[in-house]
Amino acid sequence: MIHVTLLNPSFDLVYKIPEQGKETYVDLPAHFFPAGKGLNVAKVIAKLGEPVRLLSLMPEKDMTRFTEYCVQNEIIHSSYPIHGSVRINTTVFDESTRSTVHYNSGGPTLSTQVQDGFAKFLKEFIVPHDQWLFSGSLPQGIEADYYGKLIHACRETGALPLLDTRGSALEHGIRERPLVVSPNEEELEALFKEPIDGIHHLALKGKRLLDTGIETVFITLGEDGVLALHGDECLLCRAPEITVVDTVGCGDAFLAGVAVARERGFSFHETCRLAVACGTSNAANFGPAEVKADEIWHFMEIISVAQL
Repeated sequence: MIHVTLLNPSFDLVYKIPEQGKETYVDLPAHFFPAGKGLNVAKVIAKLGEPVRLLSLMPEKDMTRFTEYCVQNEIIHSSYPIHGSVRINTTVFDESTRSTVHYNSGGPTLSTQVQDGFAKFLKEFIVPHDQWLFSGSLPQGIEADYYGKLIHACRETGALPLLDTRGSALEHGIRERPLVVSPNEEELEALFKEPIDGIHHLALKGKRLLDTGIETVFITLGEDGVLALHGDECLLCRAPEITVVDTVGCGDAFLAGVAVARERGFSFHETCRLAVACGTSNAANFGPAEVKADEIWHFMEIISVAQL
């Protein structure tokens, strides 16, 4: 089974405006829905037909709404309750320029007691051979090595940890050798504390991560594709040209594709194809994780994969 953590849940409020420049907008189309990187990942996994459990650090006041949303999307939801309400993020999409502005609110500072309690709660679900996806930034108050400790618990139990985060959480996490990491170029520069110049320099940094004991490294490059490293292979994977509608959640959809491909025993090349196809379908539709399964299988056939 695939397990996904959600430590930073949010409600996303999305407005579509016809054009900029007005002081007041009325009767705007708006979308309000539960969100968070882990939820996005779990949603895509479920749409691809794989059982998935979302384990969330969830404010009590909004637990029912998140649980109902997970039921609607065929996601098993197990939550650890905490006090308070879920933060709200706002996105404004300008239809005239097709530009997007995001306003992300901060969450509460969590106590050591909450941190220890959630870790104990998660460890009850860890069993050998299950995949665990640790995705997203850490809430305020959570120690930087938190993902690292959870990855260590997976390793000790024989579970299969994957990591998608940034900053000090990534730096500490990779020390425990997750099987998969998927930083973007900016996150990789922050990790190595130096600028990275060009695709071959990126490949060398990816190889350094492999040398630490990480099995697979995906370096996401936005519209330029993904650099994928595994063993002696280094692949540049490019998506087909599409009309981009919304890029929010593309990285989450990509990670979901990686997990599903691993669950189904895909080869490395086919894993890359499925993951990139998931990210492409996300970009072709409005809203995070709003992928279409038929579209994914179509894109998978036309992904370009080149050996470097």
